[in-house]
Amino acid sequence: RQVIGQCPIQGCASDKGYADECSLGHQYMPSELLNPKSTLSGKTPEVIQVTNWYFQLEDFQILLSDYIDYLRKNTNSRKYQLSAMEEFLKKPLIYIKRNQLERLETIKECLPKHRLIDEQNKASFTIEFDTLSDRERAESILSDHSIYYRTGKTLVPFRLSGNIEWGVKVPKKDGVENLTFWVWPESLWAPISFTRTYLESIHKTDEEWKRWWCSKEAKVYQFIGEDNIYFYGLAEMAMFMALQSNQPSIMPTEGDLMLPHLIANNHVLFMDKKASSSSEIKPPMAKELLDYYTPDQLRMHFLSLGLDTKSVSFMPQRYLPIKEGQDNVLKEGNLLTNVYNRLVRSCFYTAQKYYASRIPGGSVSEEIRAEAVKAVLTYEHHMYNHEFHRVTELLDSYIRNMNKYWVNNIRIAETKEDDDLRRQVLLDTLHAVRTIASLLHPITPNSCEMIREYLGLDEKLWKWEYIFDTLPELIENLETHQLKYLEPRVDFFQKHESQFESN
Repeated sequence: RQVIGQCPIQGCASDKGYADECSLGHQYMPSELLNPKSTLSGKTPEVIQVTNWYFQLEDFQILLSDYIDYLRKNTNSRKYQLSAMEEFLKKPLIYIKRNQLERLETIKECLPKHRLIDEQNKASFTIEFDTLSDRERAESILSDHSIYYRTGKTLVPFRLSGNIEWGVKVPKKDGVENLTFWVWPESLWAPISFTRTYLESIHKTDEEWKRWWCSKEAKVYQFIGEDNIYFYGLAEMAMFMALQSNQPSIMPTEGDLMLPHLIANNHVLFMDKKASSSSEIKPPMAKELLDYYTPDQLRMHFLSLGLDTKSVSFMPQRYLPIKEGQDNVLKEGNLLTNVYNRLVRSCFYTAQKYYASRIPGGSVSEEIRAEAVKAVLTYEHHMYNHEFHRVTELLDSYIRNMNKYWVNNIRIAETKEDDDLRRQVLLDTLHAVRTIASLLHPITPNSCEMIREYLGLDEKLWKWEYIFDTLPELIENLETHQLKYLEPRVDFFQKHESQFESN
C-alpha cells in the first residue's frame, strides 16, 4: 500500500490502484500500474528486480472455465458471482482509443502475434493476444512509442511471497530464502489452519481436519465480499485443484481438498459510501456498534439488506448528523423485541395463570400446523438459495400472522370464559413459538436458547428432523412436564440499554 496509482484495467472506476491490485480487486502485473507514486515521498518509485514465488494461475484457464460452467448448470451459485469470475478468463487484451489508430498502424508489424477487434460504436478497439507474455511485450512496445493503452481483465501469475520481514516464513527452496508469504495466499489456506489448530486444541488427531476439508461428506461455505471474488473464486479453486493427488480436476476425489461453496455479497456501504480500513471513510467497528445495538438486532438487520442483489447502505441513526424518525437498523429487531417477545411471554403467563405452567393436551389445529409447515419449507428454500433477506421477510409475515391469531382468539376465549378455546389457542400458539424459535436459532442463538430453557426441552428442538413435531410430540410425558416459571418483565429478546435512554 506504499505505492499508489491508477488501475490499468479497462473501465475500472477504482480511485486507488496499488502495486498489483486495485481497491476493487482487479489483478495485474506491477509493471502495468499507471502513474505510480510513493505514498511516503510522492516520487515515482524505482523498479528493481526481486525474486518471488508465483502460482501459475493462468495455466488453469480451461479448468476454471469448465468449473464455472458446472456451477452455472448444477448449483445455486449466485449468477453475478459467476459472471465476475468469467470476466477474468478472457484472453490477454489491450484497449487503445480510436484516435491513436494511425500511430498503431506504423508499429503493428512489431507487435507479437495478435488479433485486432474493431467493434462499431466502441470508443476503443481491442488487441487480443494468445499469451500473457505476448501482451507484456506489446505493452513495452506501445509505451516506447508513447501510445496510451489500457489492459483487460485476465488471469495473471498469483504472487505467493514477498520480501517484508514480518509474516509467515516461506521455506527455503532452490536457493531462495528470507521470504514471507503474501497476505492473500495465506488468507486462502488460513481457514484450514484454523480448523486444524482448533481440533488439536480439543485433543483430536492430527488428521481430523481432513474430515472437514477433504471429504465429500462435508461442505465448506465461504462468505466473501464482491471485491474478493478473484481470490476465492479463481485463485483458491485453482490452488486447491493443483494440490490434488492426481491430474487437476473440477471434481475432487475423496481425500483431496474439496472446492468450497462461495457466497459472494455485494458491498455494505456506510452512509451511502464505500467504507473500509484502507479508505478515507472508516466504518464503525463491531465492538463500537455493540455500544448501541444488541447482536440480535444487528444480525437481523444485516440479513435483511439483500446483499445478494445489490450494494446497500448501512445507516445507523447513532451516526447521522441529524437524528429524525425511527432508526432503520432497529426495524427488523423490533419484530423480535416487540412482537415475538410479547407473543412468547403471553403464552407463558397464560400457562402459569390457568394451567400451573403446564402445556394443555390435545392436537394442534390443522390450519396452524399447515401454516407452520409452509413457513418451514419456504424458509428452507430461501436458506438453501442464500436469500437471507427473504428469510427475514418470511419471519416477519409468520410472526405477525401468529400474533394476530393469538390476540384475536385469546380475546374471544377470555370474553366468553371459554376454557376449551383458551387451551386450543395456547397449544396452537406454543407450536408457532417453537417453530419460530427453531427458525430463528441460527440467527439469534442466545435468545432462542432461553426460549428452549423455559420450554423445558432438550437440543432436539434444533434438529431439523424434528422441525414439524409439535410440543406434545417432542415431550415424552406431557402431563408431568412443567414449563419454567417466567417472572414479570422478563424478556427473551432484549433491547439495548441505550435505546431506553433515547426513548
